[in-house]
Amino acid sequence: MAHLIDTTTGRAAIAFVGEAPWHKLGQRLTAGADLETWHREAGLAYSVERTPVLFQRAHAGAADRNEAMEGRDVLYRSDTGAALSVVSGGYQVVQPGEVLDFFGKLAEAGGFVLETAGALSHGKRVWGLARVNDGAPVVGQDTVRPYLLLATSYDGTMATTAKFTAIRVVCNNTLTMAAGSETGVQSEQDTTEGPVVQCVRVPHMKKFDAGAVRQQLGIVLTAWDRWLVQARLLAQVDVTEAQADKFAADLLLSVQAAPKGRPLSDVRASRSYKRLMDLFGGAQIGADLCGTRSAWALLNAVTDYVDHERGRSDDTRMTSAWFGAGEGLKLRAWEAVRALAQQAGAIAA
Repeated sequence: MAHLIDTTTGRAAIAFVGEAPWHKLGQRLTAGADLETWHREAGLAYSVERTPVLFQRAHAGAADRNEAMEGRDVLYRSDTGAALSVVSGGYQVVQPGEVLDFFGKLAEAGGFVLETAGALSHGKRVWGLARVNDGAPVVGQDTVRPYLLLATSYDGTMATTAKFTAIRVVCNNTLTMAAGSETGVQSEQDTTEGPVVQCVRVPHMKKFDAGAVRQQLGIVLTAWDRWLVQARLLAQVDVTEAQADKFAADLLLSVQAAPKGRPLSDVRASRSYKRLMDLFGGAQIGADLCGTRSAWALLNAVTDYVDHERGRSDDTRMTSAWFGAGEGLKLRAWEAVRALAQQAGAIAA
């Protein structure tokens, strides 16, 4: 992630409360800092402006050589003037200030504490991460804390996304919270509480309505409570070597693309398979806390692999783990370990 952090203004565009991130970049703030301070110290004290795309006609006179390209705009930073991308005229921009204001409203409602915010990729993405509460142990001293992530982009690479995630304290691995549903599609019935949405994605062709997103996310603590109950049940489910073997092979096969005109390679001969099995066997960070040979350890083997090893660099790993293929792999892993727990009778089908 360190290489992704925006430094175009001369300092790292990231601010945090509490312990410094592993990369040691950014500005430490005191708890309860106001939003104006967050804007300034997180490198988000700029707006994203737009102007029509202009081009020069080769054989026109000097007076009318510049032409505007209809329906296409350049997005650029107000502070540095740097271009961020070319977008359609209907592209809806969520300003950096709106991201922080989103968390400000949640803090006013109580319970949420903004812990980290900043800009990535020269300001093409901005994000914030707020802690929901102090968390709780899944097993023994293996503590997990719930967070809410909000991120948006100015280059069309991702929709504005608000999602719940859980972070394992011992290793900072991000565990995708999938006990709810996405964008209002309910995956589990709860007749007493109603649907709890785990992730809301707003395409840039739609206007971002912060109030509606907060409402769609539903009852935050209910989503966390559901997830924690299931995680604790996973810690009680023993997993055999044969089950782990099938889990790892099936998981990797689900994302393996066959070379054109050739059959799939033996996934068990791959480095990824061998590494997943090693992590499950005790090589993962925090194995002394979560134990080995459980469904919880199996899930953490996948998150450890996605967050720290999968991908060609720290930058691609972080992007993938939060928003891309890595996030999808963790969701598949969650569903697969839940299936193991259901087979063992620990979780209702």
